[in-house]
Amino acid sequence: MFRPRRTTAQGIASLCIGGMVVARALVDPALADELRDACMSVALDLGGWAKPAKSKNAKSKPAGASLR
Repeated sequence: MFRPRRTTAQGIASLCIGGMVVARALVDPALADELRDACMSVALDLGGWAKPAKSKNAKSKPAGASLR
């Protein structure tokens, strides 16, 4: 399905902002983390991007790290 890029960008931004607001309002940190992960997964899917790989120290690799 084709969506204009502006519409996709607005949807992704809204998802990220709304997800963060709701996650911060939750008392259960595990549930908040689960919600943030779900929002990120959907946002990356909408944008056509892959989920970033994690390095051994559990931090995201910098952009272009796999090209070195």
